[in-house]
Amino acid sequence: MKKKRIMTALLTTAMVFGAVPTAFAADNITVTVDGQKVSFGDQQPVNINGRVMVPVRAVAEKMGWDVSFEKYSTNDSPVVNGRFQEYNHVSLNKTVKEDKDLDRKYLYFTTITIEKKTIISGSSGYLEEEKALIADPVVKNGRTLLGIRDLANGLNADVQWDGARKEVKLTTKPVEQYPNYDKLLKYIEEYRKAVGEQTDNQKEQQKQEKVEVTNESSYIDEVIRLVNEEREKVGVSSLVLDSTLAKAAQIRAKEITQVWGHTRPNGQDFRTVVYEVNKNYETKSISENISSWYNPETTVNGWMKSTKGHKENMLNTKWKYAGVGYEDSHWVIMFSD
Repeated sequence: MKKKRIMTALLTTAMVFGAVPTAFAADNITVTVDGQKVSFGDQQPVNINGRVMVPVRAVAEKMGWDVSFEKYSTNDSPVVNGRFQEYNHVSLNKTVKEDKDLDRKYLYFTTITIEKKTIISGSSGYLEEEKALIADPVVKNGRTLLGIRDLANGLNADVQWDGARKEVKLTTKPVEQYPNYDKLLKYIEEYRKAVGEQTDNQKEQQKQEKVEVTNESSYIDEVIRLVNEEREKVGVSSLVLDSTLAKAAQIRAKEITQVWGHTRPNGQDFRTVVYEVNKNYETKSISENISSWYNPETTVNGWMKSTKGHKENMLNTKWKYAGVGYEDSHWVIMFSD
């Protein structure tokens, strides 16, 4: 009996860290979320090379996350014939707070890039570093399967393995225990404060200005000036206003009033807008920062104080050109090399 208990303990430890004996590479693996069994339909969990792999949608939706599968390019996508090649992505999002007064939702999110075998997580106002997946994702019967440890990490859950039952037990965490929850609260506080500081006159002025905002407007020029001012402080050359990027950024500014994020309302990656504006645009990399602050100063300051990615984009030495768009307190700056 003692020997059996020791073996069960070893199997439990092995599963938590991903090293499952080949004997459990067979079928009939059960997954529960907070004690509730997950139904998988036509594709069950499998054991591949000692890793328990599960269909991502079934588990994520059981845990209250929205799931979408998207295809788009990234900054490090290979370039073929002057165009970025696209990666397949699994996007997971969960609304954790909602501000009805401001008609705004605050999210936690995780994105898995299939071809790169990477995962990156974050929340409104914060982005973590991209990391390598523990287990390589696979597709079986048209279903995307991820390692249970990777999925648990991305969805902020604890995971245990019951070797006797061949059962994976996922336990969700309270939102307050999610990574960097304090930074999310700070972001919400700063956003509400910034919006609250707007006077009725400022709001009315913006309504009038947004009709007149063009690439040459004072608002646009001020953002470029402030960004270049920050670049000058660290010895980086100034950005040059690019007409293609400016037109693309203006389109993107309107789009993020409808769908917040770097995916366009039509489901495409944000970079596609550049080639809609100019199909012959030549560049190796394109990136963007977005915000919903109310004027150039708070916008640029927000990017500088926000996630590492925003600040890095602004100060990146490889960027030579930029374009800025503005629509109803929503800002976009696009960069290219």
